[in-house]
Amino acid sequence: MTENLSAQSDRLTLHYEPMDAIHREFVTLCAALASADGVAFLARLDALIAHTAIHFEQENNWMLERDFPSAGCHQREHDAVLGVLREVRECTLQGDAEVGVRLAQELPNWFAHHVDTMDAALAEFLIKAGPVVGPVPEVVQ
Repeated sequence: MTENLSAQSDRLTLHYEPMDAIHREFVTLCAALASADGVAFLARLDALIAHTAIHFEQENNWMLERDFPSAGCHQREHDAVLGVLREVRECTLQGDAEVGVRLAQELPNWFAHHVDTMDAALAEFLIKAGPVVGPVPEVVQ
């Protein structure tokens, strides 16, 4: 599925470039993980975890800044997936390589579904909302 995910990157495009860019990086890291074994697997998993923490934090911030209606559900899914990544890392360190292989196989499936549903709704909301302007400056008289 990772190869399919890379090949379907156009399908994963949501036309909100900041999100699309971070999604392209995620797809690249998933592909790297799927092609790794042994010591390389753990290093690539660490890179994926580091990226995913930043990726999810960015999306969570967009939702918070714009008061996105489904933010709670979306953030809980982010938290759950990041927890799974960290748990798989611990299992891998303890010698369970199979759980890592399974993650590399299933993560692209989850991601495609997440993009099609939760991220598509967020991207549409952000596009309609327009750019974040920031706080209104205080006028001193």
